Amino acid sequence: MAVKFTNGQQVRQVMPAPIEGIVSRFVFDETTGDISYVVSSTDADGTVHERVFAGENLEAA
Repeated sequence: MAVKFTNGQQVRQVMPAPIEGIVSRFVFDETTGDISYVVSSTDADGTVHERVFAGENLEAA
């Protein structure tokens, strides 16, 4: 399975109220073969958050 996004690429979560952030790394699940993307984003208070998303839940921003 090919990597859909690259480290450092700006992405947006696909949903009504998306977060925007940067792909900081990706995780390969050896059991399922799925790739997940770790996205770093900063909230209004300046706090950095990392969340993990499946590729179908993100789009390039």
